[in-house]
Amino acid sequence: MSETPVLQVEFPKPKRFRRRSNKRVVVQRKALSVSTVDGLVAVGRGLTLVVRKLARPVLMLAFFAAVIVGGRFGLLHVLNSPRFALAHILVGPTHHLSEDEVKRLAGVELGAKLLTVDPDEVAARVAQHPWVFSVHVERKLPAALQIDIVERKAAAVAMLGGLYLVDEEGFAFKRATTAEAAGLVIFTGIERAQYTERPDAVRAAYKDALALLDEYGRNPKRPKLSEIRIDPRYGYSLHFLLSGSEVRLGNS
Repeated sequence: MSETPVLQVEFPKPKRFRRRSNKRVVVQRKALSVSTVDGLVAVGRGLTLVVRKLARPVLMLAFFAAVIVGGRFGLLHVLNSPRFALAHILVGPTHHLSEDEVKRLAGVELGAKLLTVDPDEVAARVAQHPWVFSVHVERKLPAALQIDIVERKAAAVAMLGGLYLVDEEGFAFKRATTAEAAGLVIFTGIERAQYTERPDAVRAAYKDALALLDEYGRNPKRPKLSEIRIDPRYGYSLHFLLSGSEVRLGNS
């Protein structure tokens, strides 16, 4: 009997797996004290930059504040200094106002702080006098006040319910005394109510009458006038002093 053949099967040998060694990752952590120091250093650097940026504006503000405070104290020292106390009120030459009258109108007492005296206010008070046409007031350091006045010039007299002096601009500026009216030509024909209601128109009429008077007076041989009558319908009329006669010129 024959032998049955045996089938031999070879199985592959299992592969051996090598175990990989685990690599150790080392993480270095800074100590708490070192981290704190680094944080403080970073904060310090930031503050340094901030301080550098703010230093110049702060210094400028401090400088200006010192200047303002110093200037204020300096100004108070000057204002309160006896060197700048008013010692003299100087008044320019005047014909109709006395020096004492001008000083009274100025309303400033000797010994006042000169730098606190307002020249415009002083000028406004002095200008209230009817003879004053214009006034200039100036401080003269260290201790004087100068007042210069330009007075009005009476050119004629207007009959406005009474005699009033008329200046070269046609302005009736004050009631005339007998002495002030002596030798001046009288303007008549305009009522006081008309002057009150239409002052500009009346002033224009007076200026025209003054121009007529000036033209008439250029010839010294002409007889003296006593009156110029102003009439809206008939114009101007000349009245002569000695003869009392009248010449009507009309509106032209």
